[in-house]
Amino acid sequence: MQDQTLINGLLAKREELARENAELRERMAILANDIEAVDRVLESCGFKGELEGSTPRAARIVLFYRNELRDYLLAELRKAGEPLTARQLALLVCQTEGKDGRDRRLLADVTRRVGCALRKMRASRIVEGERTQAGQVWKTQG
Repeated sequence: MQDQTLINGLLAKREELARENAELRERMAILANDIEAVDRVLESCGFKGELEGSTPRAARIVLFYRNELRDYLLAELRKAGEPLTARQLALLVCQTEGKDGRDRRLLADVTRRVGCALRKMRASRIVEGERTQAGQVWKTQG
């Protein structure tokens, strides 16, 4: 009986630590994206010095101009071979852009934009959406 009490206590502590770990990872992702944004502003203002902890990177490239997000989403849906959610597609966008997908605020914004693009594509009959237990999934027409 005493062993079960110990096991239950350790399981509760493990769950608490895992939750705290996830919260800290999310906070670190948000801070990393904020630091990257400040670095870009510093560079645009003409700062030429070394920034401690900054990673050398090439000039930022805008990935999606007019209709490029649509083309990117179509290519990813075709490549996947299975229906994907807007959130899964948003994670792929974040990875392509080199952003940390653990930043919930960033991921929510990208997911909203991807969802809007997918709804417009559905209205144009380019993709079709389907409700499943996983939520709304998207696939190409045909």
